[in-house]
Amino acid sequence: MVLDTLALTDFRNYENASVAFAPGVNVICGENAAGKTNLLEAAFYFAAGKSFRGCKELIRFGCETARAEIAFSTADSRESFAVGFPKGGRRKLFRNGCEVTKLSDYLGAFRAVVFTPDHLHLVKGAPENRRRFLDMAICQSFPRYVSSLSEYSRLLAQKNALLRGGTANDELLGVYNERMAACGAVITVNRRKYLRRLEEQAAPFHGEMSAQRETLSLSYSTQAEGETLEELREGYERLFEGRKAAEKTRGLALAGPHKDDFCVQINGRNARLYASQGQQRTAVLALKLAEGELSRRLTGEYPVFLFDDILSELDAGRRAYLLGSLGRLQVIITGCETEPFDGFGNAHTIRVKEGQAFVCGLGKT
Repeated sequence: MVLDTLALTDFRNYENASVAFAPGVNVICGENAAGKTNLLEAAFYFAAGKSFRGCKELIRFGCETARAEIAFSTADSRESFAVGFPKGGRRKLFRNGCEVTKLSDYLGAFRAVVFTPDHLHLVKGAPENRRRFLDMAICQSFPRYVSSLSEYSRLLAQKNALLRGGTANDELLGVYNERMAACGAVITVNRRKYLRRLEEQAAPFHGEMSAQRETLSLSYSTQAEGETLEELREGYERLFEGRKAAEKTRGLALAGPHKDDFCVQINGRNARLYASQGQQRTAVLALKLAEGELSRRLTGEYPVFLFDDILSELDAGRRAYLLGSLGRLQVIITGCETEPFDGFGNAHTIRVKEGQAFVCGLGKT
């Protein structure tokens, strides 16, 4: 898969910009706050249906609308996507010029792996970061998963509003709990299955980077008992029933897949508690490479790799391994003017300055 072009109108700090990318390595260079990350953010939006920064305000200051467009190629087709952001209104999605109303019909066509400095805290960071990592990856390979996530989020918000209002009765809570148990089972089954596959791909990468001195393993933890979809549905129903009184007292939903987490283990020990900074970075790098490899195995093609100012965060060995592992795949990397892009003599270079992007060509930084 190759991202061919990206066009922005009143998106973030860009009034009008159009950028062409090449297969292989693409380097986006420029000073801080020039708009480098905004290009990656716009591209990734078409893969995940949301910003990897978790931000909803994407319209340039003082403007009423924003628009982003991409064209990309796969082994047997070329497609164009667009998204419009009206201020105070609902976004509009377009695929090959036709409006798409369901996000699940949109996701999965363009796929990307994004790697930012924030991901280096994935091992020791908050559980919500690990859940988000899994969910974004699963949605790209299994677009229908997004409907279960959306439904569960909607039910959770409604249940919390009911609990906060102090008017929740057992009958109404039972209705919410039954529906949330069904959605929750789908979410937990898919996360657990994906994590098992991810471990299979990540372990070899981690072994190579650690000279086979360390082994990586991943384990998923959830509050509900059960392995199959039906067992987990019943497990969540029992769990919700058992927490009902406490939830009414606290005014908050205390159980469900929004509390799930996964643990990264190195040589059988919890990396969150015992891993050094170097070990953490090796583990995260292995997870990101595994995400791309798993995407290829599930869909038939590698995704586009988006690296936001990440090379300066990695030592020379990890940087070389990262770029060597990606080989002939498309990689789009951002970095400051002063960052040494050693080994990028044939990179396609884009210079960004004050919300304007200029294609410099091969090897010209």
